[in-house]
Amino acid sequence: MVLALPLLTACASSSSDGGDADTDTSDTSSSVGDGDTGDGDADTGDGDGDTGDGDGDTGDGDAGDGDGDAGDGDGDGDGDGDGDGDGDGDGDGDADTGGSPGCTDGAGLAEGEHTFMLDDYERRYILRLPENYSPDQPWPLIFALHGNGGNPSYWDELGGDRDIRTAFAQEAIIIIPEAINNAWRDYDAAPETWPAGIELELNYFDTVYESARTELCIDEDNVFSMGFSGGGSFSGVLGCRREYIRAIAVGGSVIYFEPEQCVGTPAAWVTIGDGELSPGREAFRDFFRDLAGCQESATPGMPEGCVDYEGCALDTPVRFCAHPGGHVWPSIGTEQTQVFFQQFYQG
Repeated sequence: MVLALPLLTACASSSSDGGDADTDTSDTSSSVGDGDTGDGDADTGDGDGDTGDGDGDTGDGDAGDGDGDAGDGDGDGDGDGDGDGDGDGDGDGDADTGGSPGCTDGAGLAEGEHTFMLDDYERRYILRLPENYSPDQPWPLIFALHGNGGNPSYWDELGGDRDIRTAFAQEAIIIIPEAINNAWRDYDAAPETWPAGIELELNYFDTVYESARTELCIDEDNVFSMGFSGGGSFSGVLGCRREYIRAIAVGGSVIYFEPEQCVGTPAAWVTIGDGELSPGREAFRDFFRDLAGCQESATPGMPEGCVDYEGCALDTPVRFCAHPGGHVWPSIGTEQTQVFFQQFYQG
């Protein structure tokens, strides 16, 4: 049946989780309204749940995020302009493993919290290595982004629906970044400041990725970004603006970028709750569907509520999963993200 659908110092990490808000409305990428302000996750007290999430069409506006790709210059996020991603002139990193330079020359990075100064801000992220990590083989890398008002503990807790650490414990390196002032978009600031904020965050991700690929053994063909609410929205920015992102997996997200600035075409897994469905969230889903060359028609997938869009390019499948909740990361989210990412590095 076919469906038609409308670096760095190691220290201890914080355990508190802030609220996140994607109070979205109609999002068209420039004057869109989606407010990521106050959504929080009800099951852990981070304010991200169905109750009081302020997710009604409040018109936050995605206006003018015309953030030019200034500053990275190489299109591959490595800052060395060599076009092969290794900086050593030998092709692509480690000739034996096909991985990043860290496979042969990396000193390693300690698991846990890392802090460093960048652009006059103290930046932070949490690194989780696979239990069997070894530089003898390249590992997929996953960026996991908290929502606006949250912090890295959103994805760093064991147990529950967001336990990505257990899901990927044998499979992938996880980096859990933290946004400036805990918000990937500051809805309390004037919209004209948003483009500069995007550039600061892109520089942060490029810096963290460069450190990871230099010091750890990374499979550079399998770098992913996942996130909820504002974290999903900024995962969309990474998928659009950075070619090193292979695929994204997001929930409750809206467009933060200017479509004409996209240089990448990621595969995409997108989920939207029935209680948070809005034009802005549908626009996000439909943008990445269309970017991947998919048709509007889709075939039913698994579990129930999921569909696979037809006609997508072979390397950029797009799957959409509806869930019956509101603005929350759904119970199927972590497992389905894992299944979606696995097709690229286990297939």
